[in-house]
Parts: sequence; structure tokens; C-alpha cells
Amino acid sequence: MRRHKRDAHASKKMETEADTGTGKEMNTAGMGALQTIIAEDNEYRKKLFALHDVDGRRRLFMYGVEFVFLYIIGICMAFLGWVVENAAKMITQGIIDSRYHILPFISPYALIVFAFHVVVGDIDNFTFFGHKVFKSRTVKSIILSNVITLALFCSLTFLGELAVGNLWDKCFGVQLWNYTGQPMHVTQYAGLIPALGYGVGCYLLFRLVYTPVLGLVRRKMKYRVARIICLTLGIAIVLDTLRMMVCIMAFGEAPMLWSVCFR
Repeated sequence: MRRHKRDAHASKKMETEADTGTGKEMNTAGMGALQTIIAEDNEYRKKLFALHDVDGRRRLFMYGVEFVFLYIIGICMAFLGWVVENAAKMITQGIIDSRYHILPFISPYALIVFAFHVVVGDIDNFTFFGHKVFKSRTVKSIILSNVITLALFCSLTFLGELAVGNLWDKCFGVQLWNYTGQPMHVTQYAGLIPALGYGVGCYLLFRLVYTPVLGLVRRKMKYRVARIICLTLGIAIVLDTLRMMVCIMAFGEAPMLWSVCFR
């Protein structure tokens, strides 16, 4: 009787050890798979463009974010740029107009989204072309990241306006804008006030709005819907911009399709 109990106890112990061993192997395998997924995730986040499987389908990612969702935010920025330019003209001249476009979108503003995502990534953790500049996230690194981002926005605004304005002037004899009436202008195409104004505005926009809106779009908007919008409205905006550029190159200016004066 005692021998039977000892044998039963030994058998149960062996089963328990076997189950424990199997559990450990399963946990080890599970952790290994998880680490592989994390490694793959980090890897495609470091690539400018990468195809990644989501729900059994391949999606194009740009540094870890679906390209079409970035494009959607870019479309919103293009509309916001049209509104801001008209608001500035309304305040200074009492006029709103088409801004030389058929559609109420100015596509160069959409490029800001892609430039920010590639060059900055995260305002609180500066990421340059997919690589984090600071090894650890500290109060000092967060402050430096914000200062670098703000300086970068202002500098790129100044240099971008200077380059684009002079390019169109030298190549096609077209004066796109003129800052000579403003104080602290450097040339007619660049000035400290516009650079600071647009730079600070972009910084605040990306500081307060960009991340939560992008997260909301990725959660709530279906990928298929975003793709359709990009292939229809997105392409229409690009074609509208190309039409404007062709008009400027061919005739020296783009037609102002409509204008309303309030003074």
C-alpha cells in the first residue's frame, strides 16, 4: 500500500516536472517570438520606406507610420496653409483669394509633414532619419530636442523661402512674393519675421496637434478609406500644383482665379 502511494507520488512529481519544463519551453519560445516581433518592428521603423504585413496585407510604411496616413495629415496641412495665407492677407490687405490654385490646398505645406517625420520624428526625442540623437530620455534631452526642433523649423523656413524665391526669379523671371516692405527682411524673398512666424507656428502645431491627430487618424480611419482619399483628392492636389507651375513657367504668372476684397 505504501509502495503504491510512493509510486503514485513519484509519477505525479514527474508529470509536474514535465509540465513545468514544457511551460518553461513555451514561455521561452513565446519570449523569443515576442523579441523577434519587437526586433522586426524596430527594424522597419529605422527604414525610410518599408513594406510591412498588417492583417495579412502589405502596407507601405515611412519610418514606422503608414504612408497613406501621413499623406492624409499632409492634405490637412495643405488646406491649413491655404487658410493661413488667406488669413494673413485678410489682416494686412483685407483680401482673400484663390492663392493661384483651383482647389483650396497649397501642396508645399503638405511636404512639411513628411519633412518633420523624416528629420525630427518626435519633438521630445529628436530622431534624425530614423535614428535617435539622444541615447536616453531625460529632462535635458527633452529640452534640447524642443530647442533643436524650433531652431530647425525657423532655419528651414528662412532657407526654403530664400532658395525657392530666388530659383523662380533666376530661372523664370517670376517674383513669387516680396518682403521688402517688412522690417528685418534679408532679401525680398526672406526675412526674420516670416521665418520666426512660420517657424514658431509649425513648432506649436507639431507640439500640440500633430501627434494626437495622427494617432486618431490611424485608429479611427480605415486604411482602405485613407488610400482612396490619397488616390483621388491627393492626386488632384498635386495636379493642381503642377498646373500652377506650368502657368508660371509658360506665362510668367499664374492666374488668380478669384479674389474678394473686404475694404
